[in-house]
Amino acid sequence: MASKNKPMRFGLVYLGLFFFFNPYLAAIDFLPDFIGCLLIWLGLSRVALLTPLAQDAQKAFLRLACVDAIKLLLLVVVFGMGSGTAEQPTALLVIAFSAGVLELFFMIPALRALFDTFYILASHYDCKKLYANPYGGLSSTESICRLSVIFMIVREVVCLLPEMTSLTTSSFSDSSFWDRIYDFIGAMRFLAFAFVLLCGIYWLVRLSLYLRRLRKEREMVLDLGERYRVYYDAHPGIPVKRRHAVAFAFLAVGAFLLVDFYVDFENILPDYVAGILICIGALLTMGAAPLRFACIALGCAYSVISYTSGELSYAFVMDHSPSAIGKNHEVDLAYAEMWIRSLMEMIAFFALLICLLLLIRSVVHNWAGYRSESAEDFEIRKHQELLSYFDGQLILGGVLGFLAGVLSFLYDYIQTPSGKGIYHFLDFLWIFDFCFSIIFAVFVSVLLIRVYGEIKNRYRYD
Repeated sequence: MASKNKPMRFGLVYLGLFFFFNPYLAAIDFLPDFIGCLLIWLGLSRVALLTPLAQDAQKAFLRLACVDAIKLLLLVVVFGMGSGTAEQPTALLVIAFSAGVLELFFMIPALRALFDTFYILASHYDCKKLYANPYGGLSSTESICRLSVIFMIVREVVCLLPEMTSLTTSSFSDSSFWDRIYDFIGAMRFLAFAFVLLCGIYWLVRLSLYLRRLRKEREMVLDLGERYRVYYDAHPGIPVKRRHAVAFAFLAVGAFLLVDFYVDFENILPDYVAGILICIGALLTMGAAPLRFACIALGCAYSVISYTSGELSYAFVMDHSPSAIGKNHEVDLAYAEMWIRSLMEMIAFFALLICLLLLIRSVVHNWAGYRSESAEDFEIRKHQELLSYFDGQLILGGVLGFLAGVLSFLYDYIQTPSGKGIYHFLDFLWIFDFCFSIIFAVFVSVLLIRVYGEIKNRYRYD
């Protein structure tokens, strides 16, 4: 009976919506929207098992998260061009404007799907305070939905106005009128920021009052909690699938962050962050415990080594001339230290790669593939074929990772004294380094998706 007192909670939904309230400042979003989308997706994961509307809302917010993540990646690339690049302001505005339009295109349906879920649930449980208005007009759910849509439109438009004005003034630099307006760009940005911030606070207050009213509908939240508990107990595959979905997401993002993308001699996709994400992903899997702990230890070591290696590489390029190698003792020591640290990074990556592939193999062997309680010889052979297939894919992933690691090591450091002999050829290695890193990241992501599909296949009759 105690379990019936555990209600369905929507705290993660509110926390996710909180990430949308802040205004942009020069196209920079200090609370990334894609994090809010992922929190809302997690907040709806329980109720999504009970109603298809919540599943639609989850899919809508995942699409929005992808759009915002791509926008942030493009902004990082543009900021990496350096402030001295003349095309940077134009590129920033084009990305911000295009992403703003796309985000509204995906955000409005996502918000409508979210509040439609609450509206249908309130109607089903006869929560009149949420779906009816005794005085006519909009209900509280419809009202907060409309307010949310209006606020998102206002946020995108108002925050982009100063940046559009700034670009316009740079295009008409000979006009005294536009010069006078440019003198007030700072004030315009401040006013836009303050206006959107006040609107966001008002929206958060209204949203808090609505969610407080939602929590007070005890019959609804208690019954939803009880229905979820019954469904959860009857489907033991839910925690397994959910845990591996989150773990594989961390591993896939970590694989893409291993891609080397250099701007002004600095990698804007830091490898040490990839190591941290791989540690989290390895911890969340349900593979063999020794392999999980080994991946965490190696991931931490790789993060530390890659961070110091990147710092040494950047400091060497900034402080020394490659032409001085072999002519100056101090430069030779700095180059040797950088080279040794790079070699250590490559070795740590190989060790982490092998351990991670073994961990994925452990997950496949323990949790993937349908197995009936009374398995026949045919089913056993099919399961063995499945395991052999993934073993081959893991070996291929190891080969791709090895090539990507070697090419990254060669390009990052051996090409430093360029312009003579073989070093002139090595200048072109960045193409192979980048391509193999992308191929490796895509291969790992596709492999994880296939493994997750087989995990779902094992529990298909839950």
